Amino acid sequence: MLIVDQELCIGCGVCEASCAFAAIEVVDGCAVVGDACTLCGACVESCEVEALRIEGAEKTQVVDISAWSGVWVYAEFRHGQLAQVALELLGAGRRLADARGVTLTAILMGSVTGEAAQILIGHGADRVLRIDRPELLHFSDEAYGAILTELIRKEQPEIVLAGATAMGRSFIPAVANILGAGLTADCTRLDIREEDGALLQTRPAFGGNIMATIVCPHSRPQMSTVRPKVMRELEFDTSRQGEIVDVAVLPEWLKSRVRVLESVVTDQDDVNIQEADILVSGGRGLDSEKGFVLMRELADVLNGSVAATRAAVDAGWIKYPHQVGQTGKTVAPSLYIACGISGAIQHVAGMQSAETIVAINRDKDAPIFDVADFALVGDLYEIVPKLIRAIEEQRRA
Repeated sequence: MLIVDQELCIGCGVCEASCAFAAIEVVDGCAVVGDACTLCGACVESCEVEALRIEGAEKTQVVDISAWSGVWVYAEFRHGQLAQVALELLGAGRRLADARGVTLTAILMGSVTGEAAQILIGHGADRVLRIDRPELLHFSDEAYGAILTELIRKEQPEIVLAGATAMGRSFIPAVANILGAGLTADCTRLDIREEDGALLQTRPAFGGNIMATIVCPHSRPQMSTVRPKVMRELEFDTSRQGEIVDVAVLPEWLKSRVRVLESVVTDQDDVNIQEADILVSGGRGLDSEKGFVLMRELADVLNGSVAATRAAVDAGWIKYPHQVGQTGKTVAPSLYIACGISGAIQHVAGMQSAETIVAINRDKDAPIFDVADFALVGDLYEIVPKLIRAIEEQRRA
């Protein structure tokens, strides 16, 4: 817990400026701590009058850093198949493992996993620890968390990566908390520091206006969650050989106070913009919900899908599964057409990895043009219909 000594605090605002998570602010001349505090300690170090201190977060034991070795990737398996982010993380994990000269291990948990373990090896894993049990058919924070925690305690990997998905965000923080490890969420870049081999974990901060690089030099494992479509997967190599280990788990590790009665794939799950090769995205410039009818027409002729900005979703014009950006999904299609999108940094963070970006906006100074490969300045309601007709004519020719 971060404690503020109100008698010592002079309200200088240095702590507020030093917080990468915007979790502290000066109110009525005194620092106030918000829920976003991660106990990173940056504000404590910056406070010259020593009005801030952290209590209850002290390490009870010194970690022998040299005893921890290896890179692990939690390979999310759901609805009978591997999540795409698992393969993307193997690409990042392979690079980190090679830099450290260690083994890359994938952790596969689920029921009836089939050929998933071999797929993980083909995409870069040296070893797969497989826990295939009927009790793991449905995801449970308690069971999945207990198994991963015990495996980490036993084998002591120095780095553990997981996808920043609904599952990953649900149980990975609990694992980190139990282990007393550092965890950096929503990373967009991972590197190894040459001088000591520490993991450099880069993520957006201050609403995406800056990029913060976080290091956990005194705790192990170093844990990170990474958003889908940020890392690049390696091509499947049929010649790769690896070790598949079926792990025996204790019955108590599988216990859960939650009983899943049924798992249903909803219509929202069918809106998988992260898998789309072509995306037509609409923003506030559409002016109304009717604008997405036009977006759908363009997407249909291109065999693509429809995406949107947060502003369009907040206005109720389209549902959240279509949202691209820092608070939505990160996408990397071969073609991204941005219609009526100004180019706020929070949105750009979610689509800037697209191979080709086409922007349509009536404002010639819109920030979206700074990242666009092709810029069309004008009224989208005039440009898009002409674009649709041109594509249809080209296909008929």
